Amino acid sequence: MSIFGSPNRCGSQVPLDIVQRGYDDGLAKWVPDGPCLDHVQVLGYVNAPDEPFFSRDIGRSFQLSGRTYYLFGDTFCNDAGISNNTVQLVPDRNRPKNAYYLQRDRKGCVVPLIALNSDEQKFLKAAANEKTRIAFWCFGGIVEVTPGIGWTWYQKHIISPGGHDELSGVGIARISHNKSSLSGELSCARMPGLMFGPGQPLFGSFSALVEDDRVYLWGQHDTDVFLARVRKEHCHQLFQYEFWNGSTYVSEMEKAMPVLQDFQQGQVFKSELFGFRLPWVFVGVTKWADSMVMIGAASSIEGPWDIRPLFRAEGIIKREAYQYCMYAHPWGANAQQGQLLVSWCDPWPGGVILAKVTFDTHPGTHWATIALDSCSEQVAYSVTNRAAEISRSSNLRFAELANPRRLRLFGTDERAVEGGLNMMRHHMGLVIKDEASQAQMGRRRGSSLTGFLAKVFSRVGREL
Repeated sequence: MSIFGSPNRCGSQVPLDIVQRGYDDGLAKWVPDGPCLDHVQVLGYVNAPDEPFFSRDIGRSFQLSGRTYYLFGDTFCNDAGISNNTVQLVPDRNRPKNAYYLQRDRKGCVVPLIALNSDEQKFLKAAANEKTRIAFWCFGGIVEVTPGIGWTWYQKHIISPGGHDELSGVGIARISHNKSSLSGELSCARMPGLMFGPGQPLFGSFSALVEDDRVYLWGQHDTDVFLARVRKEHCHQLFQYEFWNGSTYVSEMEKAMPVLQDFQQGQVFKSELFGFRLPWVFVGVTKWADSMVMIGAASSIEGPWDIRPLFRAEGIIKREAYQYCMYAHPWGANAQQGQLLVSWCDPWPGGVILAKVTFDTHPGTHWATIALDSCSEQVAYSVTNRAAEISRSSNLRFAELANPRRLRLFGTDERAVEGGLNMMRHHMGLVIKDEASQAQMGRRRGSSLTGFLAKVFSRVGREL
């Protein structure tokens, strides 16, 4: 008997395919004390050199019809006036600072994405003070549910002279790419009324994303952040929403439990930055006005979250002023090289600042993935259990993947991967027939599926 115990044997051969091989560049390190920061490169304000500089905040990015945009909050258009929920197009993702407004009025003021309706226009005309205004702020960004069509959950505020800010609640608007426009212009259609009131979690206005066939929405209430979800086709139908109660999703909003606490703004997104074990990443800022960029990671979209301080943001015009609206832009940097593009807001007369964050990385890793979905539950259970025993007694790493069920073997080089497969064969009765042993291991994703298919035949069973 080996140190791993006697092999399992069931007497029948079950094919287990090596469905993928590949190589990962060094992923960012997430150690018990959190991420390991290498350096931060401040790129400057978001604004193309030939565009007028307007002070603005938020700076959340989104993508629609393959185009990349920034979405801003209050936008001070110098002598032309003040606008809000304005949009800039990023023509080249390799130059993330260079962004251009799509529409300005005759005075030069940027045209907002979400416009006032007739009732709101009448309200402002009847207001006692002509400086009263209505603002729509889209802190949660815009999520694309089908090509060229997205939704945003915006906060509606009535702002009176002297800084009085009255929150009305959260509305929802359908955003679509104007197909007749070659310049990337967007159209907006607001749904009637508001979805959430000021006494409820403001779902969708903190963060929102699409995963599979659902939209997941985070919303604040007091100091807590709650989570909801809805199928993509039902975003505008509140009765279709489900709310996370700490263990499952329920239809009663009042049963929702917080998933985050004490954050002012932030963003949840899916990334390869910290590897497949921690696919969910959070970037944000707390309510404590400390200008600290916070970063978190989780194995599940519901959490629990491990959130740590990353670095203290500084302004350009007002270096020591409180910096806020910390967001990530995953499209703007290479996660597989341990990089992440982030932004924050420098208060008026500043703007949205971009920075590229580089983390310390693990060494590159070779891997092979074995399919378990075609075999019985008993065989899959035996294979994964034996792999776990081998992992505890060696330097090899195994990981079980779901949907479809897979077993992935990691090694520092190709020989280590082959050694791991041989160890499984020796201790589990596996007979390996590798038709791809002479093929070069492809890079990750597309190239890793090309040029070979190997088969592993297993004789795994039970011995009492």
